[in-house]
Amino acid sequence: MTSQLQIEANRRNARLSTGPKTAEGRATSRMNALKHGLTARQIVLFDETTEDFEAFFSEIIAALKPGDPVETQLAERIAVCAWRLRRSYCIEAAMFENVRRSWTNGAPTITSRIEHLFVRVTAHEDHLAKLNRYEVTLERSLQRALVALEHRQMRRLNRS
Repeated sequence: MTSQLQIEANRRNARLSTGPKTAEGRATSRMNALKHGLTARQIVLFDETTEDFEAFFSEIIAALKPGDPVETQLAERIAVCAWRLRRSYCIEAAMFENVRRSWTNGAPTITSRIEHLFVRVTAHEDHLAKLNRYEVTLERSLQRALVALEHRQMRRLNRS
């Protein structure tokens, strides 16, 4: 149980903490919780453009042809999952490229043998396995939404 003294001390400390003061500080602190971006609340991240996302999103929605608000919700889920999956592929490629560049510790030779890189990446705190878990989760979510959308669209078309 928290004592009254602790509660008062917490309130005094909270008054002293006002957060970042400058625009630069606020922009930096906005990214504090970002680790990999695969589960971020924000769909478009710092190295992506809103225009690219909107074009991608529009193409997916147009291809899926939702016919009611529920179908639209499912189509949007599919588009967001697909966008995040694209991001995971970029992360994977960057991981391998970083290992490839550091392979020879600054020597002019850079390896191009993928099996050497794979061993180096997988030995590096198992980031590749973590990335794979996120990819699988996104793929399952996308697949479930796609099946649900197709099911609803079939029912709607059969009623017509």
